[in-house]
Amino acid sequence: MEYGLSFPDTYQDAPFHDENWQLVRYKGNKKAFLWTYERDGHINLNVKVDPAKAFFWRDIYKSVIPGYHQNKDHWNTIILDGSIPDKDIKLMIAESYDLVSDSASKRIYEAVKRIPRGRVATYAQIAEEAGDRKMARAVGNALHKNPDPLSIPCHRVVNAKGELAGEYVFGGAWKQGQRLIEEGVEVTDGRVDLKRYRWDNRNASDITERIKKMESIFDKARELIADHKTCMDELIAFQSKIKELGAYYESRQWRYDLEADEEGILPADLKRGVLSEDGIYNLLERNREILDKKDD
Repeated sequence: MEYGLSFPDTYQDAPFHDENWQLVRYKGNKKAFLWTYERDGHINLNVKVDPAKAFFWRDIYKSVIPGYHQNKDHWNTIILDGSIPDKDIKLMIAESYDLVSDSASKRIYEAVKRIPRGRVATYAQIAEEAGDRKMARAVGNALHKNPDPLSIPCHRVVNAKGELAGEYVFGGAWKQGQRLIEEGVEVTDGRVDLKRYRWDNRNASDITERIKKMESIFDKARELIADHKTCMDELIAFQSKIKELGAYYESRQWRYDLEADEEGILPADLKRGVLSEDGIYNLLERNREILDKKDD
C-alpha cells in the first residue's frame, strides 16, 4: 500500500465497507490500479496488466494468476506467498499505475530505455523525449523511484554538464560511474564528456548496431530451436541471449527501431524477423514450449 501511494496523485479507498478490501486509486480518473485483500491465508494484490504481457508474468511465477473477480485478460492477481521478489512485485504495481494514469513517469521510463549502451542523455533530453522539455525535474523524481533499474537504465542519465547524480539512489555517484565505465563510457572527476558520449536519438548508427545484434541473436535462436533435439545443451546455454532479445521485445524498443526504419534511416536489409512482432513473439513462445517439455 505504501508503495502504491508513493506514486503521484493517488489515494486509498475502501469502497466495499469491508476492511479486508483496500484499493489505491489514481485521482485523475478515480480508477483503481492496486487492490489488496486477504484470501486463503495470503495477502493478494490485483493489478492491471497489458493483455500482451499478462502471460509473461503468469509464466514466470506460479503465484501470479488471472485476476480474481476481475477481467482475466486485463488483470492479474499476485499471491504474496514469498515466492516473488519484491522488485518484481513493485514492477507489476508500477505497470498497473502506468496503465490507469496519464503518467509522465511511463513516458520517462520508455525514453530512458531507448538510451543505448555506451551513451548518456541529460535530464532535459529525456524530458523532451517524453514529450515536455520543461519537466526535467520530473525526470529526476521518476528515476529516483525507478521500479526496475536493470531494464530502465537510469545510470545513463546525467545533468546538463555531464555530471553524475550525487544522490544516485542505487548506490551513489560512485556506483553510477562504475556502471557507465563497465559500458565503455569514460568518467573523469564525476563527469562524462557529452560531446563524446551524448546519445543522439536520431543517430542511425546506434540503431543499426542494436538491430544487427538482435538479428544475430534471433537467427541463432531460430537455428537452435529448429534443431533442439540435437542442440538442447547449446540452446540452454544460449538462454541469456534469448532473454536479452525478450527484453528488447518486452520494452517495445523494436517499435521505435521500426519507426526509424520506416523513415528511411536504416539500411534496407535490416527488415527481417526482429522488426516483426509476430517473429519475436513466436520465437519466444517456441523457446518456452521446448524448455517446458524438457522440464516435464
